[in-house]
Amino acid sequence: MPRLRSRAVVAALGAGLVLPALATLPSQAAIGSASFTLADCDVILNPAAENQVVSSNGTWSTSLTVDHPSPVPVESSQTIGFELGEIPANTFPEALDNAGFVVYLEFENGTGFSQNFETEDVGLGTFDPTQPLVLGETEVDGVTYFDSGRFPLGLKGLSVAVYGNDTDPAAEGAFRDYRYECDRPTIAIPVVEFGVFDPTRDATITLDTFQATQGQSIGIDGRDFAALTTNGTVTPTVGGEPANTFPVDDIGFFDGQLVVPEFAPPGQQEVRATYQGESATALITIVAKKAQLVVTKAVKAGKTLAVNGSLFKPGEKVTLKLKKKGPAKKGTKKAFGSSVTADANGQISKAVKLKKAAKGTWKITAKGAESGRTAASGFKVS
Repeated sequence: MPRLRSRAVVAALGAGLVLPALATLPSQAAIGSASFTLADCDVILNPAAENQVVSSNGTWSTSLTVDHPSPVPVESSQTIGFELGEIPANTFPEALDNAGFVVYLEFENGTGFSQNFETEDVGLGTFDPTQPLVLGETEVDGVTYFDSGRFPLGLKGLSVAVYGNDTDPAAEGAFRDYRYECDRPTIAIPVVEFGVFDPTRDATITLDTFQATQGQSIGIDGRDFAALTTNGTVTPTVGGEPANTFPVDDIGFFDGQLVVPEFAPPGQQEVRATYQGESATALITIVAKKAQLVVTKAVKAGKTLAVNGSLFKPGEKVTLKLKKKGPAKKGTKKAFGSSVTADANGQISKAVKLKKAAKGTWKITAKGAESGRTAASGFKVS
């Protein structure tokens, strides 16, 4: 009597389901293994009907190896290999003819959804329950993914169905369906990680903030860039200024901390990443750091004010504006303007002649033309 069950394999990745695909594309393999012990293992007769518990409270120490193609393109049919240890002798209560088994595996995959696999039937012929049941190698065909990403598989459920015909003549070959299942592990058991890439999707980058200060580190996540057989690197730019470099993996993904260039132009700027001729952009508002300014605190009218500053962009023009606070006597000046170029260290030095400067309290401001950095200080004219 044939065992009635569905051969459909369901592997949920977000909203995506495993469905038949048109083609299998070649890829490398991600292979991972884990050894573990499962507790409270039961043998259940006819789980879809009577659900009779034959034995309970056992433990199962075994191992699992997963051979998953990686990276694989979306919408391509893949075959996943599994290798398991054995179920101890005398776990099942009776011998079976025309026997076989199927393994059911449930994994966490980092999406918040489960990924479930039902392996192909493995024929046993006559099953002898006094011997260990060696599960060995088996596989699942026709697995297809519809979302790109890197997915870790952590085992969270494992059971084995053993079926066949009763060998007792009195039973007249009655069909028996046993399920060997254990409690789920408290924490999913890590086994392997695989990658899925989408060659048709536009590349994207995402930032973890909409605003950052020059020199600040922010999170960046790049996805769906052109995938290669060997990994490469990408150097994003912020407002046209190159930032730090990231490795791009075999599915065209990268992530990490983007260090905003020290002198990225202030205001809303474009962050751009270009890899293998494909670009993606995001917008961010850059806030300029403060520069430093030191001036003579007291100077006589007609004399020279010594101005020194730092933390400007090397080589940029720095505009100086001097303005008196409050009214000024007739015939005196209450404002001056000047400029200076920052040296290779971002420092400035300027002597400003205060010809006919009004007496009183003054304020001086400095602003870098490219960095947008500003600084201010005060002084008195007597």
